[in-house]
Amino acid sequence: MADNIHVKLPDGSDKEFPRGTTALEIAKGISPRLADAALAAKTNGDLIDLTRPLEKDTALRILTDRDPEALEVYRHSSAHLLAAAVLELFPETKLGHGPPTESGFFYDFYRPTPFTPEDLEKIEKKMQELVKQDIPYAREFVPRDQGLAEFKKEGDFMKCHFVEQFTKPDEKISIYRTGKFADFCRGPHIPSTGKIKAFKLLNVAGAYWLGDEKNPQLQRIYGTSFFSKKELEDRKRPRSATTACWASSWIYFPFRNWPARG
Repeated sequence: MADNIHVKLPDGSDKEFPRGTTALEIAKGISPRLADAALAAKTNGDLIDLTRPLEKDTALRILTDRDPEALEVYRHSSAHLLAAAVLELFPETKLGHGPPTESGFFYDFYRPTPFTPEDLEKIEKKMQELVKQDIPYAREFVPRDQGLAEFKKEGDFMKCHFVEQFTKPDEKISIYRTGKFADFCRGPHIPSTGKIKAFKLLNVAGAYWLGDEKNPQLQRIYGTSFFSKKELEDRKRPRSATTACWASSWIYFPFRNWPARG
């Protein structure tokens, strides 16, 4: 096996790096400013963490807030920030999943007590505190049995379902940790919470777990995030087609098929 790999950059240049070099290390070699602005990377069309080792020849793009693809990763990390804040404030809460959406992100929670508008304000404040702490989104791979044992210990029945549904008994599973919060998640994520500059929690909606009314009732917290406060403020201005998105609501909708994504 060759010790080096070839990396093709957007300017057309083809450079050689030691196998296992990360996109972040390459960004630092190009420009410290680029490395500081970097949020994620794209290799041969796939979005990846900046810290994932590159093991084979690839085309590489470093993504910043100028790249639309980076917003998907940014909002996924915003969903994890929301979950981390909820667990800090309401540790009895059980976790569902939290993907990005076209307009923002959401996370599903099981908690017998309904979240109130006052709770959302507290959660948003806690999210801001976690942003200031600049906590890394750290990825690790653990044996499936170890991951299941961890989630079972916390009573996270939905996480156990996802692990059992989307992984095989003999494989390792991907876990992202953000402070005290651990999630079964394929990623990718931005480097740390400090990269999230502007976000807003919008409303709470409801659904039955796996779309079955005999199952626990979940609470889905919706939010949105942008690369800058200006973009967020522009989005908050009343518009006939979008004003409803910012109104509080309690909506019930079924969902059955879950992605293997945090």
